[in-house]
Amino acid sequence: MLEIGFSFQEGMAVGLFVAIMLFESLFPFRKQLGRWRHFGKNALFAAINSGVTGLATAGMNIWLFIWMEENGIGLLNLWEIPFWAAALVASLSFDMWLYWWHRLNHVAPFLWRFHQVHHNDTTMDMSTALRFHPGEIVLSSIINVVVIVVLGVSIEMMVVYKLIFNVNVLFHHSNVVLSDRWDRWYRFFLVSPNMHRVHHSRRMVETNSNYASGLALWDRLFGSYRERDPDEIVFGLEYDRSEDEQKWLYLLKRPFRPKGRPASKRD
Repeated sequence: MLEIGFSFQEGMAVGLFVAIMLFESLFPFRKQLGRWRHFGKNALFAAINSGVTGLATAGMNIWLFIWMEENGIGLLNLWEIPFWAAALVASLSFDMWLYWWHRLNHVAPFLWRFHQVHHNDTTMDMSTALRFHPGEIVLSSIINVVVIVVLGVSIEMMVVYKLIFNVNVLFHHSNVVLSDRWDRWYRFFLVSPNMHRVHHSRRMVETNSNYASGLALWDRLFGSYRERDPDEIVFGLEYDRSEDEQKWLYLLKRPFRPKGRPASKRD
């Protein structure tokens, strides 16, 4: 059952990944040079991270969900409530947690050392959603396990949430153009491409905004929402902009070579 759940999630993610990639080709927000080279570099991070998390946490996660279910571990297991209600509470709680974890990655200097590898991409497209340093993936995987246990999230809840979450993360990183009207409708509920493009701006005051990855309401609720004309945005950071600084090996070593201003310093 657990293996089927994870396989379904991964299969759907791959299918939707291909669909979004097709939309990027047909309706691009910006013309891209060297698109496949850029994709290959970011996909290499995804491959390594999948291996790291697969070796380190896959078996543990399966055991963890079984242990939680058999022993009634977590807040959601303290009361008899319908599955749909528990799934809703779990999704909202976990999504809000991810907002604050993301925000902490911009504020804490040690966490920013790893997270900046995601932000120093000077070209933003769907593959940017794959560009995370293995160190950040390990740290987030460990802390997320703690949150899952405290909440008592079931495997079924996590599969549904992660499927929706992963698709939306791929979409709002994508180089797909939406009309202003459709983008505004979209970000009334979920983080839209134009909303997240602000977060990937070279201007640090904009980098330190729009932290949400799922529901867009968290930024409005916690005062970190910001808008800007997406056509004026320059992606990346104030540093790491040369061709050598965009090479894969440099990015892998990046957290151990502090450079630039802390993310918490606003313009």
